[in-house]
Amino acid sequence: MYPTLFTIGRFSISTYTVLLDLGLILGLVLAYSEGKRLLRDGESVLDLGLWLVLGGIAGGRAGFVVANWSVFAEDWVRTLRIWEGGLSFHGAFVAGLVVMAVFAGFRYRERLASTWLYADAITPGLALGITFGWAACLMGGCAYGALGQGFGHAFLPDIYGVEAYRFATQAAGLAFALLLFVGLWLLRGRWPFPGASFLTYVLVYFAGHVFLEFTRGDEAPYLGALRLSQVFDLAFVLAAGLGLLALWWALPPQPDPGQTLEEAPAPDQEAAAPARPEAGAEG
Repeated sequence: MYPTLFTIGRFSISTYTVLLDLGLILGLVLAYSEGKRLLRDGESVLDLGLWLVLGGIAGGRAGFVVANWSVFAEDWVRTLRIWEGGLSFHGAFVAGLVVMAVFAGFRYRERLASTWLYADAITPGLALGITFGWAACLMGGCAYGALGQGFGHAFLPDIYGVEAYRFATQAAGLAFALLLFVGLWLLRGRWPFPGASFLTYVLVYFAGHVFLEFTRGDEAPYLGALRLSQVFDLAFVLAAGLGLLALWWALPPQPDPGQTLEEAPAPDQEAAAPARPEAGAEG
């Protein structure tokens, strides 16, 4: 719709880039805030957020190159030209999971729950960043919808600037992502165990993304009748669902928000404490 925000001489500012950067900054701010609330350590969550950005860029580029290897095989040097565009959201997400697990594992090696608290801390920022990502695509024309008429269609351009009646995929994705972000924000502090917020968001968002993919009109590799991205969506939904079931049975309740990880007793501390003698047992 508005691919260029403004132009000064020969210098142009892309609306897509501005919205992505704004989403990134606000997402990091939310991650810092949630880190202070859940872990009493906003700085470490902010550090994690910065590592996630770097890992996401690397993973997103790697995923895009693998999915389009027939193009890059002829000139592999192009794989390094990231400024030309081309990132895979699913590749970035997988790389982010690896970075988060490694980061939390090094910081709290003996406490699995801390890894999930880190995941919960970055979830609102992730949800907000994805919301801005859909807004950026709406302005820039990426992830455009399929040609058609009727309800849900609008006169929109594709990434090449060609305008036609298409399904408003970006607008639908934006509304869906914004609704999820608001829901997450309203449910802060009400989740039953560490990891519930993150895994629930992954399950719901990628389940919705499966249906959004059916409305897209941009080119993509297919696996049978499904776009390859839909296959990954379904894998994330399954993994998140199994993760929720596993954590429901395996993890203790979420610690008191006023208690830091360092102050929280170890799970076996109470069992290891010597039993107090019953009244009248002496003598």
